[in-house]
Amino acid sequence: MTYAVEYNDQLYPPKTIIRMVTSGSVPGGGKPVNSKFEDLGFKIVTLDEPPEPVVNSPDSDEEAVETALSLEYDLENSLVGNLGQLEKGLQLFQENGLVGQQVDAKAAGRIDLLAVDSDGALVVIELKAGEADRQVAGQIQAYMGWVKENLAKQRKVRGIIVASEFTDRLSYSIKVVPNLSLKRYQIVFRFSDP
Repeated sequence: MTYAVEYNDQLYPPKTIIRMVTSGSVPGGGKPVNSKFEDLGFKIVTLDEPPEPVVNSPDSDEEAVETALSLEYDLENSLVGNLGQLEKGLQLFQENGLVGQQVDAKAAGRIDLLAVDSDGALVVIELKAGEADRQVAGQIQAYMGWVKENLAKQRKVRGIIVASEFTDRLSYSIKVVPNLSLKRYQIVFRFSDP
């Protein structure tokens, strides 16, 4: 049996979309993967055979990536306005003209959010739309290393990975990194008149 996410009268393979968004492997399939899309309000359809090749067209892939990027963008903007909902006492980093949103960490990459906790420690926050896999641990550790070398001075540096789900491989990999934690987000839709 084959499944597809239906969006704007197009069919998209669920695992392909998740793989593009998280840059990782997708364990299993079926209900565990499909439920992530259903939770976001997408319709899942059952097919007797794989979707037509149009699903894998560059335009379709771009739309899927745009949707994921939009989710990460919205998550980021929601957190910037209220970092305390992630952890009590967190505040956006602001020092020497540098603001802790989309921080250019040079060779390490771009940090989604950089915050300061109630003890003065610097907190690197990596956001993932959907499921996060173990390579995210390496990604955030590079950011944390850059922050330690360039911004921390004598302050402690720690990291938080925020995603809707975490693979077992990621959960195991962070067990040996005491200053790295996971936080799961949940989506709640609120509607208003324009």
